[in-house]
Amino acid sequence: MLDKQAMGFLKALVACRAPSGFEQDGQRLMARRLAGAGVACAFDVHGNLHAVLNEGAPTKVMLEAHCDEIGFLVSYIDDSGFLYLIPNGGVTPQTVAGERVVIQGREGPVNGVFGVRPPHLMAPKERDSVAPGDLAEAPVDIGARSRAEAEGLVALGAPAVVDAGWRPLAGSRVSCRGLDNRIGAFIATEVVRRLAEEPLAPLNVALHLVGSVQEELGLVGGQTAAYAVAPDIGICLDVGFATDATPADRRKMGDVRLGGGPILGVGPLYNPRLRALLEATARLEEIPLQPQVRARASGNNAYSMRLQRGGAAVALVSIPLRYMHSPVEVVDLDDVERIIRLLCAFIGGLPATPALTPEL
Repeated sequence: MLDKQAMGFLKALVACRAPSGFEQDGQRLMARRLAGAGVACAFDVHGNLHAVLNEGAPTKVMLEAHCDEIGFLVSYIDDSGFLYLIPNGGVTPQTVAGERVVIQGREGPVNGVFGVRPPHLMAPKERDSVAPGDLAEAPVDIGARSRAEAEGLVALGAPAVVDAGWRPLAGSRVSCRGLDNRIGAFIATEVVRRLAEEPLAPLNVALHLVGSVQEELGLVGGQTAAYAVAPDIGICLDVGFATDATPADRRKMGDVRLGGGPILGVGPLYNPRLRALLEATARLEEIPLQPQVRARASGNNAYSMRLQRGGAAVALVSIPLRYMHSPVEVVDLDDVERIIRLLCAFIGGLPATPALTPEL
């Protein structure tokens, strides 16, 4: 299980509001956590967070996790003071009906709600479509009485997220908005911290942590960071689809369960020799793995790392997640601890020049 300090860091990290393009509050928490282990961090011009252990080693490993979450941007304020938002990332409008929202205001957070019509005022057939099909049909009420009052509180372009915080569930499971992919950023930070503070042996490789930005808008930060780092090995940490709550999805995404261990990506995008090394480490550490098959490039930064410069051997290690891109995402913290242990053992055990190219 995660210790008290790690749990405190995780709760603080998911509490940060960090929609795409506004990730820095969360990344600064990551940097402070790493500074406590003597690891220095820096931002690049796009806002990607970088840290390096054992810089100068012959093989560069890029451990990447995107730091943004889906959210909204204020696009219009009407004469009555209601706000209208556009998606910032892959928002499903139907999930926001009746939800609270927090907007980055001119002088601090501004609370609002996605209001819904009372069922008493609807015809029976209208009740079947109370959830909006488009955010343009979902005004946000911040309590303002006029456009002028609302504009005094909130600027056009201000970011916002659903106000759905940390909720412990039964056992080791928790729910929160933004676990995609704050949980991956947490794992990446803890792997680097443990390897800096508690190494079982000196590192043979250079480990580059990248907390990337704007993944939800098209893998933006992952592409530029991978170009700058030019890794030999890329390990993408992201959430993956758990299908235990939605059995019909198993036909597309396989049988993946919360508490079943890390998801390991299988398919043409992922280097087979790198995957075999991860599988061997998992066996040694007695960590169960769950394969998830992808036939083509998926929407994460493993793709970015593979295609930059001369390319990299990449692996996708995912955290099983229920209800992705909703305000109530769910993970099992036992899976989180297993992934940290797996990656610490794997990276810590890599030789200086691992063999990852096909044999002739």
